[in-house]
Amino acid sequence: MLIPDVNLLIYAHDADCPAHTRARKWWEHALSGVEPIGIPWVVVLAFVRLTTHPTISRNPMTCAQSRAATESWFALPHVRLLSPTLVTLTLFFDLLESSGGAGNLTTDALIAAHAVEMGGRVCTNDGDFARFSSVLCVNPLD
Repeated sequence: MLIPDVNLLIYAHDADCPAHTRARKWWEHALSGVEPIGIPWVVVLAFVRLTTHPTISRNPMTCAQSRAATESWFALPHVRLLSPTLVTLTLFFDLLESSGGAGNLTTDALIAAHAVEMGGRVCTNDGDFARFSSVLCVNPLD
């Protein structure tokens, strides 16, 4: 199961991002494939928050545009929304403790916990995920 980090989804939708073309190509390929994709609820929240924020994006999406993009992903049969469970909670804290940190790693740890729980791999170009040695991470932009 592919578990995308929000950075790649933002790059895929924001034409002003330097990595836009590569991220969009990767995301369109993933969406047109058959491999399961699990998108954590926290990633959906971050996507909407960041793509609609007027001071973060030069061309912010409207709420309706962000909603349409998000709903189009979940309309596909191989894409599912991942919500935290009690197992996720345990894995989350285990990952934070094993990494020796918390703070800014908390969202990454939650995404990584979903990957461990689902037997998936995190797709990201965020180097912080390397701090979770038990989590398989790939950078599709390399």
